[in-house]
Amino acid sequence: MKGIQYLAVAAGILLLFSGVLVNANALRKQPTSITLDIPSSAVRLDDTVTFTGTLTNSNTGEGVSEKAIIIYREGPMGPVPIAEAFTGIDGGFSTTWTATMDMNRDTPVTVWAQFDGDDTTLASRTGKTTFRIALIPINLEITTDGNKNRYFVGKTALFSVAFHDGMGNFVDPDVIKATYDGNFISLNKVDVGRYTFETPRLVKFEQHQFGVFVEKPGYTSVQKSLTITAFGAVIAKPVKVTASKVGDDIMIRVKNHPLSPGDVYTFKGEFLGASPLDGSSNSWQFSVDSANSFTFKSLEKSLPGGKFTSFKVKADGAPTKLLWKALDLHGKELASGATMVRTIRSK
Repeated sequence: MKGIQYLAVAAGILLLFSGVLVNANALRKQPTSITLDIPSSAVRLDDTVTFTGTLTNSNTGEGVSEKAIIIYREGPMGPVPIAEAFTGIDGGFSTTWTATMDMNRDTPVTVWAQFDGDDTTLASRTGKTTFRIALIPINLEITTDGNKNRYFVGKTALFSVAFHDGMGNFVDPDVIKATYDGNFISLNKVDVGRYTFETPRLVKFEQHQFGVFVEKPGYTSVQKSLTITAFGAVIAKPVKVTASKVGDDIMIRVKNHPLSPGDVYTFKGEFLGASPLDGSSNSWQFSVDSANSFTFKSLEKSLPGGKFTSFKVKADGAPTKLLWKALDLHGKELASGATMVRTIRSK
């Protein structure tokens, strides 16, 4: 029993002596202090951010050299290292980071510098510093030729669109969505950040709205619209249709008004009193891009203003009327009517 007691006392003395050695080693480590500076409180996307600072001995104020410094960014799941540097002879360090953000909006970034310590020096870290990645405002300008908003029927309107950052720099957005009277359209690019759109001829006494929405990473998203008014005498129906029957052949002629938009993309018809032999139903459609053509497929080209084209369709029975519609590329009805089918007796 006494032997066991002697062993316990000896072990206790050894542990105590070891603890004294550990504490002595810890006390021999030099305490450190670290600073961190950033150049600005606001930067832009993809800017190079430079972090500088100094690691010093807290007792002597001298710089601590050849030590690894980590720059951390506060993240949603915890600290994220974004840059690393080694201290120089005077304890100073410098490192860079490219500003990035997950979503296209002003983003606060909280950072700090940290030294993890080693065998001779104790760890230290700075307080947290916050700066922000700020979006650049895009100036979206829409103008018309002569800066007017009223046009005579029969004229066209030219819209000019410009995107710039307010400092004389024109910018091409990554996404441009433009609409005219609610339909998506394409803009004609003139130069960097500059575009135009010319309307079809204005054929009615009504208002037309032109709108643009743009977005680009690192820049604010913006949208604007401009409304113009066409005034004057209303032009007659933009499409004129005639139909003549000779035997089983029905000749259909479609003519566009000279001042009408050149956007009659689809012509649909239905006979009263007969069925077309070219299709499986009473309703059919054909393109207006070339003479004597007939197709059930999608239409591709327009019928120019003041021009006409003819189509030959075979039908059974004796059609009395042709019910028709003319549609634009977006499916909007431009005109419709009921045309009498004139019978011409063959000689």
